[in-house]
Amino acid sequence: MSENANNRRQDFRVDDIIPMSDTPLSTEEFEVRKKHVGIRSRQGSMLRDMVGSDIFSNDLRGKLNSDMANAMEALDAKLNYLIGVNMLNDASRSNLQERAVNFSTTGASFVSAERYRQGDPIFMTMMLPAFPPTVLELLGEVVWSRKTPDGHPFIGARFVFRCDEEEDTLAKYVFKRHREMIRVKKKEEEAV
Repeated sequence: MSENANNRRQDFRVDDIIPMSDTPLSTEEFEVRKKHVGIRSRQGSMLRDMVGSDIFSNDLRGKLNSDMANAMEALDAKLNYLIGVNMLNDASRSNLQERAVNFSTTGASFVSAERYRQGDPIFMTMMLPAFPPTVLELLGEVVWSRKTPDGHPFIGARFVFRCDEEEDTLAKYVFKRHREMIRVKKKEEEAV
C-alpha cells in the first residue's frame, strides 16, 4: 500500500463557517510560543485531570442506583450547557468573527484582513462548533498567499501543534464534519 493511501484520513478537508481570528507573529515570538502549550489546551487538560474517569462508564454505572445515575446525568447536561453558553458569550465579546474556513488536520485556508507572505508565522484562534464549544489557539506557518478576485488576501497555513490535545481535538472535529458531509451527500443522492 502506498504511503499516500496510508495517510488518506489526514487529507480530509472540510469547509465550515466558524468564529476565528488570525494575527501575524514575529519569528522570535513564534519560537517562544512554540515552546509553550496554549492556555485553552492547558485548561482542557486540567479539566480532564480534575474530573477524572467517566462516572457513566459501564463499570461504574452498574454500581450506581438508577435514580442517582439519572440525577447525575441531568446535572452533567446542565453543566455542559452552562459551560457552552459561557464560552459563546466570551467568544461574542472577543475579536473572533465568523469566516469561511477550509481545513484539515494539517492546516487551514481562509480570507484574512492581514497581508502574509509564504513562511510567515501566524497565530490563529478558532472556535469549533461543538458542545460545549471548543476554542483552539493554534500556531501556524503560511504555506501560500494569493488574492481573491476582489483583492482580499487568501492564505493557506500549516498548523504547528504544541501538544497532542490541539491535534486530537482538531482531528476529531474534522473527521466528525467529514462524516456529516458524507451523510448529507448520500441523502441528496437518494433523494434524486
